[in-house]
Amino acid sequence: MPDVRDSFRDVAANYSKSTFHSSSTRLQEVVDLAQPKRGDLVLDVATGTGNTAFALAPHVRRVIGLDLTREMLAEARKVAAERQILNVDWVIGDAERLPFQDDTFDIYSVRAAPHHFANVDAFIGEAFRVLKPDRDGIFIDCAPPLPARDVLHVVEVRRDPSHVLSLTVEEWVTRLEHAGFEVEAAEARELDWNYEDWMGNQNIGPELSAQLAELIEAAEGEARVQLHPERREGKLWHAYWHALIRAHKPG
Repeated sequence: MPDVRDSFRDVAANYSKSTFHSSSTRLQEVVDLAQPKRGDLVLDVATGTGNTAFALAPHVRRVIGLDLTREMLAEARKVAAERQILNVDWVIGDAERLPFQDDTFDIYSVRAAPHHFANVDAFIGEAFRVLKPDRDGIFIDCAPPLPARDVLHVVEVRRDPSHVLSLTVEEWVTRLEHAGFEVEAAEARELDWNYEDWMGNQNIGPELSAQLAELIEAAEGEARVQLHPERREGKLWHAYWHALIRAHKPG
């Protein structure tokens, strides 16, 4: 299994300004889903360059942003300093082995990262463990429906070898409930996806980018209906989905 740090250490700056990761609309989704309170302590797992942490910071007491990749956290620190965001701390750590005590956090958040996690059940178990009883975790990640997932999976792995699997919303709900969560909200949100921007986040070269575009444009049957790829002014656009989930840890 490729080390996720190898995929992100050289492209950290891309993610601090990525169209999806830094979009005010997408970040407002985080706040709406989390329903933060002023006194909350938040853990943002796989925080990357801190976009989600920064979105939640104005609404809570403090955010801890955790990530495996030092270069991503270095970029997050830089952005925090530039924006003078003072209530965020940064910790190197693994989502599957969190360095925190049980029942510590009021909100647990993870966004656009679980498809990299080798052991999904371990990461969800850790989320459940560190949350205080009667509080919520929010889980946002790519979640294409079947059979579009089969097409996108091939693209994802070649674009970024640290990609493991994108869960469907139904798979998310099953795993969260198995861990003890009560799922309060779970939906798949479809976006009109700019393929060129997506490849640019990982600095994918033109040859591989063209090959992967062909895979999407060659999709057939139900996968093609779901992806509905099209060219606009020479650029590829297609559908892309994210799960938006809020899960409650019973009191």
